[in-house]
Amino acid sequence: MQEYDIITIGGGPAGLTVGLYGGRYGLKTLILEKQLVGGAMAISPLIENYPGMEPIKGTDLTARYKQQSTFFGAEIKELISITALDPDEKIITLNTEEQFKTKTIVFTTGSSHRKLGVPGEEKYTGRGISWCATCDGSFFRNRKVVVVGGGNSAAIEALHLAKLTPELHMIHRRDKLRAEQAYIKQIEKAGIQFYWNSIIKEILGDGKKVTGLKLANVKTDEVTEVPVSGVFISIGYDPNNKLATEIGIELDENGYIIVDKKMQTNIEGIYAAGDITGGQKQLTVSTGQATTATMNAFLFMNGGSWYK
Repeated sequence: MQEYDIITIGGGPAGLTVGLYGGRYGLKTLILEKQLVGGAMAISPLIENYPGMEPIKGTDLTARYKQQSTFFGAEIKELISITALDPDEKIITLNTEEQFKTKTIVFTTGSSHRKLGVPGEEKYTGRGISWCATCDGSFFRNRKVVVVGGGNSAAIEALHLAKLTPELHMIHRRDKLRAEQAYIKQIEKAGIQFYWNSIIKEILGDGKKVTGLKLANVKTDEVTEVPVSGVFISIGYDPNNKLATEIGIELDENGYIIVDKKMQTNIEGIYAAGDITGGQKQLTVSTGQATTATMNAFLFMNGGSWYK
C-alpha cells in the first residue's frame, strides 16, 4: 500500500492547485481524476478572465496547471475509478484492488452542468453551446444567442450577454421567470426578448457549429425552427457528491459539501474545494479555495492552524 500526505479526488483546477501547493509544501501528493485532468477548464474554447493571463485556450491553461503541479512533485492518476474510501483510516481503494493511505484528503470533485438531453447537445458543445457566459460570451458579440432557463443563474447569464449583443432571447418552459424580482427588473430594462412556454427539442447545426433550434410550445405542441448562433444553457448544476455521501460528509440542502473557513468538512482531515462546495462556479474561486484547503491540510499535519 502506497502512502501519501495528501490526496485530492478530482483533477480540475482545484485539484491541480492542490497538487501545486502540496508539492511546494513538500507533501507527497496524489491527484486522482476519473476522466482527464482539467475539468470544465479543459473544454473551454478560450479563457479571458484569468487574472494576469492573456486570453488562452482551456487546453493550454490546463497544460500549464498540470505542468506546475507535476514540476513540484505531484503525481497524477487519470481514468481511474474509486471503489471505496475509509474515512477513519483515510484509505482509498481504486478499481477494487489498488490502495492508497493518506493523512489528508481534499474533495475537488466539482459539479456537472445539468443538460437538456436533446439531439445536437453533445455534438455542438463548445461549438455554439456553452454553460458560461462569462467564459464564452465575447465569441457571440452582436450575434443572435439564447439563454435557456428561468432562475437566478439564467438571469445573470442573460444580463451579461445583453451587454454584448442586442439579439438576445431567453427560453423558458413557463410563462414567467423564477428569478428574483431585482433580476427581472434589470432584464426588462435591458429589453431582453422571450420564448415563453417553450422547450428545445433539438439543437441544429451545419456539422461545425450551431445554426438554429427546434422549439416546441408546451401548451400548443407547435414546433418552430429558430435561427441562432449560440445557446447558453443555465438550468442548474448537479454536485458530484456520490462518494462524499457514502462516507458521511455533511451536505447542504442542494447537495454541496459544507465546509468551514479552513475548507474542512465535518470529518477531521478531509477538506473540500471548488465547485463541489457550491457558490460561484469560477476558475479563480476554485483555485483560491484549493489553496486555502491545502495550506490548512499542511498545518493540520503539523499541529497548527491559520484560524483559532
